[in-house]
Amino acid sequence: MKLKLVLATLALSLTTLTTPAMAGGADDAIKAAKSANKEAAAAGFAWTATGKMIKKAEALAKDGKEKKAIKIAKAAEMHSKAGLKQAALAKSAGPRF
Repeated sequence: MKLKLVLATLALSLTTLTTPAMAGGADDAIKAAKSANKEAAAAGFAWTATGKMIKKAEALAKDGKEKKAIKIAKAAEMHSKAGLKQAALAKSAGPRF
């Protein structure tokens, strides 16, 4: 009984976590990923895989695979934000004696 309750709670929490991200649709997720990637590129820290991920998300959205497109676009946005964090850390990088 406890296992069923835990599994049901886990399934419900996973559904709740993914639903708001999908509310905007793939187009919004792709736009957010492109915007974040432009910021990372301006800082000089755009990751090479991010552009490919955005193109793949656009192709999936075009084929009607919204959920997969959103997932990949969100990952691309996360990579871009990580590139921005990397740029911020690079400003203070240097040898430590």
